[in-house]
Amino acid sequence: MPDATEPFLACCLSVLQGDPFVIDELRFAGFDCSPAAWSFTLPALHAFLTEHLHVTLAYKAFIQQLFASDINLRLREHGAEIAIADNRGKVNSSRYCLRRLPL
Repeated sequence: MPDATEPFLACCLSVLQGDPFVIDELRFAGFDCSPAAWSFTLPALHAFLTEHLHVTLAYKAFIQQLFASDINLRLREHGAEIAIADNRGKVNSSRYCLRRLPL
């Protein structure tokens, strides 16, 4: 089964580093994104990873893989985390964000 967490993590790290190409690509895809901050829904994230990074994983498998991953542990090594920005009671409609951890 393809691993969706690696391309997602790479994207997150690029945003944290302020990579203008990745940030512009995310903005063009409709995301709210700036250096070190990115807001998304999981369906939109899956669509982006599928279209732009060629992740070939069904949505349900993507969600299971993402929630079983250690992505937040790995992001904490870079002073960041994925958090719920707007809890709408359902995984598919809630908004998530990449954000820097407070120092």
